[in-house]
Amino acid sequence: MLPSRILGFCAIAGLNLISSVSASDGDDLEEFEDCLYQCNQITCFKNPYNIIQQEFEEALKRNNHRFHRYESSWRFEKDLSGHLRAMLWDCESNCDYQCQRIITAERKAKGEEVYQFHGKWPFLRVFGIQELASAVFSMANFFPHYIGFWEVSKTIENLPSEKYNALKRPLRNVQFVAFVTMCAWIFSTIYHVRDFLITERLDYYFAGLTVLSGFYGIGYRYLRLYLPTRRLYLFLFTALCFLSYCGHVYYLVSDWLYTYNMRANIAVGILQNVFWALTCYSLYYRYYAMESNNENYDLKKHLQYTQGSTLILGDFYNRSAKLFSLYPLAICSIVLLGISLEIFDFPPIFYDLVDAHSLWHLVTAVPSYMGWYKWMIWDICENVWADLLPVKKKEE
Repeated sequence: MLPSRILGFCAIAGLNLISSVSASDGDDLEEFEDCLYQCNQITCFKNPYNIIQQEFEEALKRNNHRFHRYESSWRFEKDLSGHLRAMLWDCESNCDYQCQRIITAERKAKGEEVYQFHGKWPFLRVFGIQELASAVFSMANFFPHYIGFWEVSKTIENLPSEKYNALKRPLRNVQFVAFVTMCAWIFSTIYHVRDFLITERLDYYFAGLTVLSGFYGIGYRYLRLYLPTRRLYLFLFTALCFLSYCGHVYYLVSDWLYTYNMRANIAVGILQNVFWALTCYSLYYRYYAMESNNENYDLKKHLQYTQGSTLILGDFYNRSAKLFSLYPLAICSIVLLGISLEIFDFPPIFYDLVDAHSLWHLVTAVPSYMGWYKWMIWDICENVWADLLPVKKKEE
């Protein structure tokens, strides 16, 4: 039920996965290959290959062997420090990092374009962390969902007895999406700290799970599957989402295809945001009708849910429940603007630590801090309860 997170994952899936499929220009640079060969031979295998190559240069060239030039100005770490070993760097991966930095520095000095290597920019490594800014900003995304999870938990505990049984399930759904999102940001952080096959897979698996769980949450809300008369539809919808994710993971495990993963995430994300737009419209129409008919309802009641939190354009959205019902659209709009960071990618800045992708993570963190969980608590405690109240009265 988190549109910012869904849009974020769709952008990441749609843009980063495309770049992952494409070969990076830096990988094909001859000087990068020469640097890797020199570093591996000298530091990993303790082999003074340059002497041998110079001696047999002509023979190597005649037999069409790749002659790797020796560059005396290239300097490499002789031994791995303890913190690098702790971060699971080995000699080969350390050579790869060092050569990315060396070749990039040479290209910058010549005024040449900075290239990506293995689908990523040549970031400055800090204490063994490959992408410090993206890792920090990923953790920044974790905390608002952690706080929101416990805000919802506290709301459940403090529900009046007459509302507890009716509203517990809808609130638990929000907690479920928050928990999945927290896991996704944890694995995103780990992936940016160290890029391995397993960390990459976990990052993408939980990204997909976040997209689908968000779709489930807003589908549950818009289709009003919390109503007792719709229990069969709830079962079918839950089974559909569960089986879809199982099939998605099975497909990826059987044949990992970035293009398929991208399309699946985008398709579900689009459906989810359609549900969000329809939900906001239905709520807006409800409060508009109440205002027009001068119904006896406290149109400022939402303010008790937003106390102590800062909203985006709070002076506007706090005017009435009618306007507050549109608040998720503001969050979506901010995230959509942030997508431009992914579209107009640029080499890392600020000591080679910050790139467009890391700033994108920073943008997705902002809306979650700005009263997002307060809105969902308000929606369930007031609007969902308004749907369930006639059913409860009828049962009594």
